[in-house]
Amino acid sequence: MTKQPRESGRKPGILVGMDFSRAAQQALAYARTLARERDAVLLVLHVIEGHGLAELARLAEVPERALRDRLGHERRQRLLEALRLADSGRDDLAVEPVIAWGRPFEEILKKATEMSAILIVLGTAGHSADLEKVLFGSTAEKVLRSAPCPVLCVPVE
Repeated sequence: MTKQPRESGRKPGILVGMDFSRAAQQALAYARTLARERDAVLLVLHVIEGHGLAELARLAEVPERALRDRLGHERRQRLLEALRLADSGRDDLAVEPVIAWGRPFEEILKKATEMSAILIVLGTAGHSADLEKVLFGSTAEKVLRSAPCPVLCVPVE
């Protein structure tokens, strides 16, 4: 895969996926440390899968757009709270929270390419997860197959 040249003066970027799980929170802690060490921007990405949203809006008798806006707002607030809790207050780390809609692995790959990420950091379920899911169906596995940069998978401790 061809790497795009980094714009001069632009800080390198590390992308971390955030699904609010314990594994994702541990991945965020690792990513913060790595971003600090490398003077990199940290992009924290939460992806909302909109599958079934139209049907849910119909059943709730609310406009789909209103439901989408509310869900987006709630997830952004949750993401900001997760970042606030993870912030040690010890540094001036550049952190960019991002909400995207779609399939998580596709959005992670898209954002990593757009930002010319130097690293993707993801939490994984670790040893206790179903082996088939870990090896063949997880977001981390799908990202590993096509990532434009190295991927660090952080298991739950």
